Amino acid sequence: MKSIVEVNSKLNFSKKKIMWKQMLFPWLLLTPSIILLALVISGPVIGTVALSLTDWTGIGVPSFTGIDNYARLATDSTFYASLLNTMKWMGLFLTVPIILSLVIAVLLSKVYRGQMVYRAIIFLPYIISTVVTAKIWQWIYNPYVGINLILEKWGLSSLTRLWLGDEHITLYAVAFADIWHSLGFYIVLFLVALHQTDSTLEEAGKVEGANPFQTFWHIILPQLRPTIVLILMLTMIWSFAAFDYVYIMTQGGPGHASEMLATYMYKLAIYTYEPGYASAVAMTMGLFSFIVILGFGYIKKKGWDV
Repeated sequence: MKSIVEVNSKLNFSKKKIMWKQMLFPWLLLTPSIILLALVISGPVIGTVALSLTDWTGIGVPSFTGIDNYARLATDSTFYASLLNTMKWMGLFLTVPIILSLVIAVLLSKVYRGQMVYRAIIFLPYIISTVVTAKIWQWIYNPYVGINLILEKWGLSSLTRLWLGDEHITLYAVAFADIWHSLGFYIVLFLVALHQTDSTLEEAGKVEGANPFQTFWHIILPQLRPTIVLILMLTMIWSFAAFDYVYIMTQGGPGHASEMLATYMYKLAIYTYEPGYASAVAMTMGLFSFIVILGFGYIKKKGWDV
């Protein structure tokens, strides 16, 4: 009897040992990646937080100033202007490209012959380098050799503008170039999502007498909710980091009419030699992005994106 108990205890011990090995082995394989990821992410974050608490010109020893840089943000008019422009940029990208790409994707999903050709043509702008795209649009907006000449030839001189020189429209002109570049990416995401919808539900809706708009609004659109939520989250995060098009095409000008948080941070660090204050701006950008992630995490937890 004693031997049976001993055998059972040994078997249980060996089973637990195998279970622990099965649980620990994957983590052991992931350890190098986790360490590297922790260093890549936590290292710069800790460095940025530390630097944001100092006054430093990039030369010599940083002097600790506490929260002075964050207090300066509260009275910095340029920071508020760049924050407002970033919010305008976000508002544009949360509406225009998403709605437009969804409409195009729905129409394209109904095309059965040559759909791959249309996909390739639509996606083509997205594979062009950002710098190249920005330079192309900078040339298009040139008041002497660009679109203004075409408008004048068509007798539409009243529509000519200093597209990158008018403080009232320059931000939207730059955003349009970015929308043109990224539209294909959004369309492809929606096309993939549309091909994963349940076609039997659409057929049932048609049998019940639903028109095309009702079918889309009540049957197709709810099934696209996870994709829409993902795109909204990515768009909001990317908006806080918008830099390349603005910097290449206007560098935040004229004045600060197209200044973004990212371009303002860059100028502070590189042009005015204030990496400490630039780090405070960077931490603010990171905080906004973190709030966005928490918000969408809460939405996902509530099951709204399903």
